[in-house]
Amino acid sequence: MRILADANVPAEYVAALRGDGHEVRYSRDVAAIGPEAPDDTLVEFAETEDFAILSTDVKDFAEVDATAPVFVAPQGMTGGAVRTAVARIEAMEFDPAETEPLWLSSL
Repeated sequence: MRILADANVPAEYVAALRGDGHEVRYSRDVAAIGPEAPDDTLVEFAETEDFAILSTDVKDFAEVDATAPVFVAPQGMTGGAVRTAVARIEAMEFDPAETEPLWLSSL
């Protein structure tokens, strides 16, 4: 899975997902976005480039309207818990882009 990590996502989450073979890029490292990009710019990039969005920003991403999958991982999760939640999503028979943002802590 291709995942665009919001600037506030802990390195532990990114490392865990990369360890499972996911292509994870921080939004701050994408020249087309930049380190201080607003959330709508992240959503537009993710939709255009076929990325899911990973954020810990509960307030801004909990209600986002996007065609890209949005995964919200609260700061208290471990990298292993994030990895497990994403693996569960991949095993489900639905398109996560067609749902509301998914709270990884509930999986």
